[in-house]
Amino acid sequence: MALEVHNLSDKPLHFEEALHTYFAVADIRQVSVAGLEGTTYVDKTEAGSRKQAPERIRIARETDQVHLNTTSRCEIDDPAGHRVISVEKEGSNATVVWNPWIEKNRSMADMAPDDWQTMLCVETANALDNAVELPGGGVHIMGTTISVADDHS
Repeated sequence: MALEVHNLSDKPLHFEEALHTYFAVADIRQVSVAGLEGTTYVDKTEAGSRKQAPERIRIARETDQVHLNTTSRCEIDDPAGHRVISVEKEGSNATVVWNPWIEKNRSMADMAPDDWQTMLCVETANALDNAVELPGGGVHIMGTTISVADDHS
């Protein structure tokens, strides 16, 4: 999947972008995300404070993280679903990890009350510090390749 932006102007274009990939998981409490170890991220649930990512990201509350300066492939380990989802990216320098958890999910009209338990977003992005500055006449392509493998457990 790819998003292609053409700046038809002769002036620079400054923008942010994200491919909002919502993954179905068996149980969010068992899921972990690898590939963002040690990255700096903006925690949008804590007034935009900047933090360092742990070895693996685990979801135990509302999560809205923008991981900066990373081109790494991420792997979503879904042990209850017996699979690993791989998210590879191109033209992207940020990764968003998001789950609304209980309270925020209740206020979302497009999600059923318990949907937070079986979903996780790991988004290919260019946001915040990694927004794109596209010169006049320029083209920018951001893409992601998603694959799924059995975890053989």
